Amino acid sequence: MMPMQLTMLSSSLRLAGACAAVAMVAACASPEPTLHTLSVRPEAADMGRFQRAFRLSGVRVPDRLDKPQIVLRTSDSEVVALEQQRWAAPFGSELRDALSADLASTLSAVDVGGGAAPAGVPLYRIGAEMRSYDARPGLGVTALVTWRVSRDLATQDATPAALTCQTTLTQPAGADANAGVNAVVSSTQRLVQQWSQQIAQSVQGLESPSAVPAWCR
Repeated sequence: MMPMQLTMLSSSLRLAGACAAVAMVAACASPEPTLHTLSVRPEAADMGRFQRAFRLSGVRVPDRLDKPQIVLRTSDSEVVALEQQRWAAPFGSELRDALSADLASTLSAVDVGGGAAPAGVPLYRIGAEMRSYDARPGLGVTALVTWRVSRDLATQDATPAALTCQTTLTQPAGADANAGVNAVVSSTQRLVQQWSQQIAQSVQGLESPSAVPAWCR
């Protein structure tokens, strides 16, 4: 065989080997993870309808949970982070966005973030923490949550001026242990809605001290 032909054959073999390697890597690559969210932001409401304003700080969660991967408890001593089933953002960010949207709807309010409150409405400051979160497929979702609500200094015209609250929230995840991640996500969404309802009640407790919830002081 001529030297030129040997060179061309060698080049062809190298190219074929490279193509085979690329194909193998592509075949072995992990599929894109499925993303889940805890809430969908509602459409912007008419500013004239706001009865309250609030400023919700970031929701604190344990470091082991503040990640995109959905974390499930598989036994009393084991948890697993699912690489292919994730929140659309780190868990703490998902919680904050969901609580903000739910509170805005429940309280006829606007989350002003770092901005100013609309004129003529009371401003509340809300800090929240999820101290624990256990999601067991087929059993349910349980969380220990705390929060603090206070009126802005410029609008403190009721007593008490602030409330600190703590409670344990529980939502079933269906009787089928094979219901999977979707059932856990749905249960967590309901749990966040339950939490937002209780935070809203504590805000209303500041407006009417006789209505302070039992889980607040």
